[in-house]
Amino acid sequence: MPRWVLGAGAVVLAFAVGFWGSSSLPDDARGFELTRTDGTRINSQDVLAGEPYVIFFGYTFCPDVCPTTLAYLSSVLDQQESATGQRAQAVFVSVDPQRDTPERLAQYVNYFDERIWAVTGTQAELEQTARTFSVFFQEVPGKGDDDYLVDHSAGILVMDDKHRLSGVIRDGEALDQALATLANAY
Repeated sequence: MPRWVLGAGAVVLAFAVGFWGSSSLPDDARGFELTRTDGTRINSQDVLAGEPYVIFFGYTFCPDVCPTTLAYLSSVLDQQESATGQRAQAVFVSVDPQRDTPERLAQYVNYFDERIWAVTGTQAELEQTARTFSVFFQEVPGKGDDDYLVDHSAGILVMDDKHRLSGVIRDGEALDQALATLANAY
């Protein structure tokens, strides 16, 4: 099967799962314990206590969804800050621990916005975190060991100050709608 067919299928699946998968989050609090690119281990219940935040799952080798979503997210957060003086903390969770080294992950996320925290963990930790947030990710084999895509949910989850799902921002959503979704978290 041609690689572009697999890539197109991965994009369609990521959008579909992002649309349906992340909107079924229960009302109870959500959290994670993962590692930042500087090696610091963080627990969201501690470092983000009482603060709304946004969380997005992806990977640095993502051909389209992740770069466009991170650029859009940075713009939304800048607009939030200029309109309200507040800025939700953004967290990018890499679901590709095999290729996303701390250095690569930091460089990738910093290209879009240095204020976004990039985190990752072991495969087991990422699977647990994905279950906690009701998101999906799955490796799609390619031609070689390092030649693969990762299907993943594509929505930006907005968590309120009690770390419950407040809303979901979709890439390319109207800016006023994204800002309203963020405002609901406060």
